Amino acid sequence: MNDRLAAHAGRRFLSVEGARWGELILPAPDETCTTAGGLRVVLFASFEYGYLALDAVKAYAARFPGRITLAGLATDDAANASARIGLKKRIWKYVDTDERVAMETAMAEAALRAGAPAFTGEIKTEGFRRILREDWRPDVIISCVFGQVIGPKIIAMPTCGIYNFHPSDLLHGHGAGPAPDEDLDARGARTTVWSIHQVSPEIDTGPVVAVSPPITVRDAQGRLPENRLVLYDKLLEPVGALAAGLTDALWRRHATGARGPLDRLDIAPALPPDLAARMLEPVHAGAHDESLPAFDAAILERYA
Repeated sequence: MNDRLAAHAGRRFLSVEGARWGELILPAPDETCTTAGGLRVVLFASFEYGYLALDAVKAYAARFPGRITLAGLATDDAANASARIGLKKRIWKYVDTDERVAMETAMAEAALRAGAPAFTGEIKTEGFRRILREDWRPDVIISCVFGQVIGPKIIAMPTCGIYNFHPSDLLHGHGAGPAPDEDLDARGARTTVWSIHQVSPEIDTGPVVAVSPPITVRDAQGRLPENRLVLYDKLLEPVGALAAGLTDALWRRHATGARGPLDRLDIAPALPPDLAARMLEPVHAGAHDESLPAFDAAILERYA
């Protein structure tokens, strides 16, 4: 992954005190943030879901200069066997090495090209906490498919809170943990939702802030896809719109001078009607789509 990222001249790769894997990658001098100001947003994200959330945040910053700054990205180094990110328990167990490398390279590349540093290592270290506290200075952290438990010292940093995206109905006690697809199978559920919740030290236990409209997870014959990546593809599409809606709500609250975490958000209006309708359709795909997702920037016009 680093060889590909180093192809852009001028990027710097730095070790971080205490980290047992990964490093801090700084953008090249020609990769500068041109949308600085307002709410400082950090992403802890990986996989296609995290990539689409990052794409939405970048698009929001570009469409509304001065509202937010993408201050940094912490991401999984999913191609590193020594990284303690739950490779054998989480979604990565379904993805081969080549796709892991391509996906996480694209993730870091997307942040760097926007002028934001990318960190691929261990977050529970004083070295990374110092970077977060002194350099990135987040007002808010958005987490989406991130493989490390976020400890109390980091949770306490952002004045506007930390919010995690999880593809199960946490409000009703379903699907917490690294394998929400297994919960769907065990319950025979036909639909699921995206839950956005405040982050606590225990996995997927923080207060739920928002719940998406339902997403059908079975095909026309009522079967859950055997290829779990096909199921995860079906859950992917609304992520960008949900991330944009959360970002806008956090910016508007921050602009009023309010601090502290967001407690409740009606996220349904963030979804265009045609997208909400597609979410209810049965799973059609027969194979996993390996192409990178792209956020539809037209969704942002509702926030003008």
